[in-house]
Amino acid sequence: MKARLSLSAFLVLPLVSLFASTALAAAEGGSSPWTTSMLLWRVVNTVALLALLVYFLKKPLVNFFKERKAKIENDLAEAVEQRQRAEELIREYQSKLAGMEQELQKMRGEIQKAAEGESLKVISNAEKMASAIIGSAKIAAEQEVRKAKIALKDEAVTLAVEMAESLIREKISDDDRKKIVEDYLVKVGGMK
Repeated sequence: MKARLSLSAFLVLPLVSLFASTALAAAEGGSSPWTTSMLLWRVVNTVALLALLVYFLKKPLVNFFKERKAKIENDLAEAVEQRQRAEELIREYQSKLAGMEQELQKMRGEIQKAAEGESLKVISNAEKMASAIIGSAKIAAEQEVRKAKIALKDEAVTLAVEMAESLIREKISDDDRKKIVEDYLVKVGGMK
């Protein structure tokens, strides 16, 4: 109804202004290049063109605007739904965060207890390892002392043998050597 009223107003206003301008030009005594019939045909052509445009474009334009309106309403409803979901999530996370502080304190306490227990275990293990290292160091030291004693004995024996050889070489003469060799041969010969 409103569309028809605005269309008729759109068509009537140019006609009124056309006739008024023609009447004004005739009243001034001038001649208008536009004759009434010419203006009438132009108005009829314009009205016909507008009528054809309305006839052919009315349904597509109405459909386009209906679809656009439906899409906007759908998008708006979807946005409202998403906003409600977001607000619900916010409330849920806020409630979780409220309980999170208590849980965090509880976890800190548990972690601290576990850390104290672990530190006691580490200290205990360190003491055990220290005593084991001290024990193995004592054993290693004793073994080194034994090795050193054996090495000293070997060295002393070697030095004693060398000293004895040198003394024997100095004190024994050629005659004594011959006598020792003969005695040895007699002993070895007696064994046969």
